[in-house]
Amino acid sequence: MAEERAGARPMVAPWRPPRTEWVVKLSKLCNLRCRYCYEYPHLGDATKMSLDQLGAFFRAVAGGFAGCGRKMSFVWHGGEPLLHKPDYFRAIFDLQRAILEPSGLAWSNSLQTNLTVVNDALIELLREHIEHIGVSFDVLGGQRVDRRGEVADERVAGNMQRLREAGLSFGCITVLSRANVDHVASIYRFFEEIETSFRLLPIYRTGYDGQQDAHALAPEEIVGALCLAVDLWLESSSHIQVRPVEDYVDMVVRRLDGGASYRRFYDKRAAEIIYMVDTDGSLYSNADAYAPALRHGNVFRDSFAELRRSIGYRTALARAEARMAAACPGCRYHGACSGFPMAEATPEQRWLGADGSLRCAVVQPVLEHVERRLVEAGIVDKARELIPAERLLIA
Repeated sequence: MAEERAGARPMVAPWRPPRTEWVVKLSKLCNLRCRYCYEYPHLGDATKMSLDQLGAFFRAVAGGFAGCGRKMSFVWHGGEPLLHKPDYFRAIFDLQRAILEPSGLAWSNSLQTNLTVVNDALIELLREHIEHIGVSFDVLGGQRVDRRGEVADERVAGNMQRLREAGLSFGCITVLSRANVDHVASIYRFFEEIETSFRLLPIYRTGYDGQQDAHALAPEEIVGALCLAVDLWLESSSHIQVRPVEDYVDMVVRRLDGGASYRRFYDKRAAEIIYMVDTDGSLYSNADAYAPALRHGNVFRDSFAELRRSIGYRTALARAEARMAAACPGCRYHGACSGFPMAEATPEQRWLGADGSLRCAVVQPVLEHVERRLVEAGIVDKARELIPAERLLIA
């Protein structure tokens, strides 16, 4: 019930996200060896999901979500998904239609790629079936290297141009790390010049002990980089989408509106927003991959009723609600920020204060910066106009 939800405020109508996102690890195989990649230990493993397994996955989704009113958003991930042949993807999409259409579910397909491998057949596949193409491209820092240690950026930039010439739109994800944190302005200007939307994503997962010691940033450094991105966004005349900047601006604008209309509370129990599906079918919440004790079960074998009764799911739920209860209720932005950043924080994102308590060390200070900037400039209404409704944050 809504009143039992951790950190919830009374008398607020339940909020349901418009979609459920499935990050599906078709295979861990990759032709790059990006130094901060959390899949690094497994990038040589060619094991991939079979069509029978994917059919079982779609049947589990159809059985568990028919009639829920939310769109199913499948994000095909890896490893590098474009190492798989187009016929493999077409067979997957045929299974989707055969299984999901009778259930009445709406769905979409996205793909996250390093874009090092592009040919005419793959371009046609992307054109026919992929609603959103995400390209991993850091611009600067030299962390995205192949197995010989050679930086792949020039090859990726050339393939981005090839997508543009083919009329395909895409967005980019830039991993924010020690190697490029001092170059946020240059990264921002690069994407402005090529008129491409992008997301700044601080390192948030670790593949093995010590991997991120030379790469990860302190929360204060992340805050500084994101605040600079906010300032650049406010100064820019470009129409590209910049995340998480627009998400944070949306939260602040809704907070400044006041009243009950701005309130949204993440209710993981009622509607999980992001699932991760590992290559073997193991299902995790966004916060918990790949923690064995927090594994919900296996989508190749288990129904969603069984998955939601599992000890792993119930433990993950309790811990997420506890994180929200510890960090969110006293925050003035809670309700404008749904609490999702704390509920689904990975271990790398669970920063503690001097007293040992969990603290919102990135989102809250960036929201405070956004609010100061909007109020000082007197452009709250203008900020609202800059973010069309269809681009507003779901979490």
